[in-house]
Amino acid sequence: MGVFVQQVPSKVLNTAESNSVPIHIRGVLKEFLRRHSELQRLRHREIASLMAVILFGFLSLWGMMFPKYPELSFLINSLLLAGFVLTFRQYLKARKVSQHVYINVHILYHHLLGKLEVGFCEHESPCQCAETFRKYMWNRYGISFYGNSI
Repeated sequence: MGVFVQQVPSKVLNTAESNSVPIHIRGVLKEFLRRHSELQRLRHREIASLMAVILFGFLSLWGMMFPKYPELSFLINSLLLAGFVLTFRQYLKARKVSQHVYINVHILYHHLLGKLEVGFCEHESPCQCAETFRKYMWNRYGISFYGNSI
């Protein structure tokens, strides 16, 4: 007999976990999370492009091992070299976009770190709001706000 598990977002339940984010930084946090997920998607695309470049590079080198049939070898090498050049250009485009989004995510990350250090909440007495937010981000999204980099 199995166990049925259904995930319910904290927005629906309105738990204390979702209340660990102050209202005045929810907009910055929403933008950060959107950009962070975009960065993850672009990094996967960049890795896939790099793997295609490596594959076409090895195949174009492997195609030179058939000198017995010069016409066929030339045709295969030409096609593989064209594929290598096209995938390399695609990889460079993906890397450029990924680096651009990384810079945006890095700026938003440091903006949120600054908010954590100064003026995170409006309590006048010492509180655990910033620590609760750090734990929430780590547990919910796997993003650490304990260091200085993502």
